[in-house]
Amino acid sequence: MAAALVGDHLGDDPDELEFAVPYMNILLQESMACENSMREQDGDPPLTDAPYVSNVDNGVPYHDSLVRASFPYGLAWQYHQENGNHSLASQYRNMFIDAVNRNYRFRMRRYK
Repeated sequence: MAAALVGDHLGDDPDELEFAVPYMNILLQESMACENSMREQDGDPPLTDAPYVSNVDNGVPYHDSLVRASFPYGLAWQYHQENGNHSLASQYRNMFIDAVNRNYRFRMRRYK
């Protein structure tokens, strides 16, 4: 999906995919609070540090609903920012943030 959003044929040339790894690591850091909200609601322990991927074949250890909804927009944002299309980058950044925010899970807590 990210390739469709950047209007390119990502994956045809391994050099073109190099941009994805560092950007994926940025997206993992930026969406960690959302992932932790999902983990908390599921009863799983939160992450203390964002995971790190070293190549595009690594799996992303976040909820699929978060990754599939937001990361394509995040990669398109980073790609267009890098290529100087700041207007389109801003649009995709907003879409990334919106997708992350839609995945946040809130839990009511009772205070004594």
